[in-house]
Amino acid sequence: MNLHRLSCFIKVVEEGSITKAAAALQMTQPPLSILIRKFEEELGVTLFNRSGRYLELTASGTFLYEQGKELLDSTENTERKLVEYHEGIRGTVKLGCSTSTSLFILPDVLQRLQKDTPNVVTHVREGNTSYILENLRNFTIDIGIVRSSIRAEDIQTLTLLTEPLLLALPPNHPLCKKETIEIADLANERFLLPTTSYGSGLADDIIEACQDNGFTPNVVYWGTETLPTLLMVRRGAGICFTPSCFQNFHSPDFPVLRPLSFPTLQTKLNILTLRNRYMSSVSERFLTIVKEVAQEMEYPTKT
Repeated sequence: MNLHRLSCFIKVVEEGSITKAAAALQMTQPPLSILIRKFEEELGVTLFNRSGRYLELTASGTFLYEQGKELLDSTENTERKLVEYHEGIRGTVKLGCSTSTSLFILPDVLQRLQKDTPNVVTHVREGNTSYILENLRNFTIDIGIVRSSIRAEDIQTLTLLTEPLLLALPPNHPLCKKETIEIADLANERFLLPTTSYGSGLADDIIEACQDNGFTPNVVYWGTETLPTLLMVRRGAGICFTPSCFQNFHSPDFPVLRPLSFPTLQTKLNILTLRNRYMSSVSERFLTIVKEVAQEMEYPTKT
């Protein structure tokens, strides 16, 4: 069906005559009359009863007018949505990330995103690095944000945020009274460490730092989530390390957080994407906002 002819037909119906419709369409009457007849020939139906002085819709014409209005409205809506999608102001962002990203970055990202682009939907999957990589490679997500360092030919990695690791201590622990705490002070402690599911992660750096200072840590717990581990520390199960962003999570159930004076341990939050994969405009807009939020959170690096 020729949509231009359909549009002209609808204009004739709404204006009530060929003459008025031609004026509204900035045409002369004869070409419009010819266009309507060709439209009837194209469809194989009679749209107007021309026996009287005025144009009168046939039953088929009435049906086409009602259905045609819906079709044109749907077409215009689709074209508008396509433009919005192309410009990154409509669509779905599929993200896989760590819990800390959901807690400390996504709230600000969504607030800014929804202010300017309310037609963007964010679909988030939380999990460890192996889970994020699996979903990235299966095209279930478009973007991953993890703390592990990844080296793979098909993965492109960009450091989003670098922040210090803080030491988490049970309340009333003797080290809470010290002004400076070094890794060597932890030789006799029980360690609760994060499991590294893929690549190298926080636990690798912590163990290496301990060994460089003359001891191998006594690891009594391996976990995948930071919040449960912090609650275990609070109850005296041992000590752990946490990204500095968790100091912004105020809770009476949290352990005491202290910086390490030597060595200074850091963690990186990395953006993962598949190499050579098309990135939609809406995903690019989302990543731009994520980088803006992370830049505002950036911690000064000690030298």
